[in-house]
Amino acid sequence: SLIGWLSSYLKLMSVDSHPVSQRRAIPWVLWSIWKNRNKVLYADSQDSLASQVTQAGTVKCNIHSNWRNAKLHSGGAFMIRDHRGDVLHHAREAFTFSPDRLTSELRCLEWALQSMKDLGYQDVVVGSDLHDLINAVMRQVNWPRFRAILSRVSTLCLSFPSVAFESESASSNGIAREIAKSVLRDGRFQSYLAMGGPWLHQQIVREANLIHS
Repeated sequence: SLIGWLSSYLKLMSVDSHPVSQRRAIPWVLWSIWKNRNKVLYADSQDSLASQVTQAGTVKCNIHSNWRNAKLHSGGAFMIRDHRGDVLHHAREAFTFSPDRLTSELRCLEWALQSMKDLGYQDVVVGSDLHDLINAVMRQVNWPRFRAILSRVSTLCLSFPSVAFESESASSNGIAREIAKSVLRDGRFQSYLAMGGPWLHQQIVREANLIHS
């Protein structure tokens, strides 16, 4: 039952064998689950949830990691928008070998959270089109293999007044996917952080117009 599930999570807060960072993250995890549950219940559709505009003062960060196999680098990207859909920052990074897609996406998430912390963002919503990422972050006890990196992610989340996670469709995550793909497709291994980018300007404008409409 829901009550039993919540109770089991709350009991973990008093288990000394778990790292302090993980125990401190439990209330945040429960809050994120509840918030996203309500959004799903009251949204007209899943697509409307994925592409919704964030409230004033909150930024939306779309992330994507382009992973092909364990022998190649992965391309990572994030794009941050304000509540009007205007792009504030976008960035690209090349990650060394990851054994699987989820590890690569978690590394991308860790990098994006650290970057947003360094940039001074406060209230953030993170969107990913890899549903396993959302499940792993919100149900960490079910993903013991990724305990170390999930612990680091939880610690970073504590740096923000509020953090929420949303599942995206591939289309609503298009710009982040395009930037991430450019690492391997075009050999763009040099990282960058920018407030604008002419090679994606038209696509950014199109997606911003979709949000405004």
